[in-house]
Amino acid sequence: MAIDLMKVNDMSVDENVFCILQNLRLLQLNHVKLGGGCEYLLRKLTWLCWHGFPLSSIPDGLYGENLVAIDMRYSNLRQVKNSKNLKNLSLCGCKGSTSTTLASRLRSWFLPPSPTNLLPPSFHGLDRLTTLSLRDCNLSDDALPRDLGSLRSLTNLELGRNSFRSLPASLSNLLRLTSLKLDDNERIETIPDLPRNLDALHASNCTSLERLPDISVASRMRLLNIANCPKLNEAPGLDKSKSISHIDMEGCYDISNTLKNIIHKGCFPGLVLPGNEIPALFNYKNEGATILFKLPEFDGRILSGINVCIVCSSHLEKKETKRITIKLTNHTKGLTKSFRKVAINLVKSCEDHLWQGHLSNKVFKLGSEDEVELIVDCGNTMIVKKTGVYLVFEQDEARLNSKRGLDTDDVAGSSCDNPLQTKRMRFETSQQNIEENMDVA
Repeated sequence: MAIDLMKVNDMSVDENVFCILQNLRLLQLNHVKLGGGCEYLLRKLTWLCWHGFPLSSIPDGLYGENLVAIDMRYSNLRQVKNSKNLKNLSLCGCKGSTSTTLASRLRSWFLPPSPTNLLPPSFHGLDRLTTLSLRDCNLSDDALPRDLGSLRSLTNLELGRNSFRSLPASLSNLLRLTSLKLDDNERIETIPDLPRNLDALHASNCTSLERLPDISVASRMRLLNIANCPKLNEAPGLDKSKSISHIDMEGCYDISNTLKNIIHKGCFPGLVLPGNEIPALFNYKNEGATILFKLPEFDGRILSGINVCIVCSSHLEKKETKRITIKLTNHTKGLTKSFRKVAINLVKSCEDHLWQGHLSNKVFKLGSEDEVELIVDCGNTMIVKKTGVYLVFEQDEARLNSKRGLDTDDVAGSSCDNPLQTKRMRFETSQQNIEENMDVA
């Protein structure tokens, strides 16, 4: 049974309707008023979605032992009872009360914008909690329990749009955590050590953030989104990371030159950061979206790939994820290859930014003294002002990886071997999944 009546006023459901729904497993009654209570226990109910729920607590009849997921966003809910099987609870956008607290043995939370004392003093006992969302809850430093790291089953944590300046140090103890979202925390200044299995860190629009923790500790991290963090200047461990492949640093105007050089020399499939000039270390540069260059004598070196960098701007009203095409023609050998649908996050401002990606030579087989032409096509939504190419040789990678403390096996599995080949990579960004299809024509 599913009813969504968000646009209908004063719709109500009589409690007696539940007596004929004893086998109901999924119930969605968004923005529906309940006439009376609910005395009929729905024993088989496993998922309850009731946006705009009008009562301050969930009736016992809807709280059977099989209930594992509750979504009560934008409701008046103030108290949630214990349930040994509950794994997911969403209360985002609710307006809580200062006089009540949530049950301390709750298994999973999405909590509302509410005063501090809606949270329990401890997370102890929430062993089955897998998803915790405290977004837009107006939480201060003292509101978040210090034993956050005791949530041993937690895989997804969302703490965006709050008022704290720091997070509990126990964050690093969340060994199953794969996604951490801290977006829009304008007061946060520091982030503690990261969990080692973290896959994605979203910390965009953290306007007071000055420094990241050691990125290399999160040995599986692939996505780093720190866009619009204007005070951020350091990202320790980024040069030692074996796994990061996508970085968004749009609007990070204060990053150090050292960090910029680390990024530009890296083999990241895609990154965005401020800038209006192709970096000096790039071997070939040209105005516009086309560049023609002749490769040098390799002198025994092996070309592993090329880094492509463009200076671009857009006039979009909001930030959007678009696709670009990179066409590479080897005039010496008469070969042309096109990389289609490479994802790029276009900036909404007219300010210049750099986009950089890595192309593997396993596809092109570029050789010594080949004449090559590269064309970047971003469609009509973005202007490409400059293009640059940086040659990446295996010997240079070996020296760089030696400084990073990586051995041969690490390099074999690093992002340099996989970029922009026929591969599918998924990353969760904001509230949606952005799927990148990297096809070779």
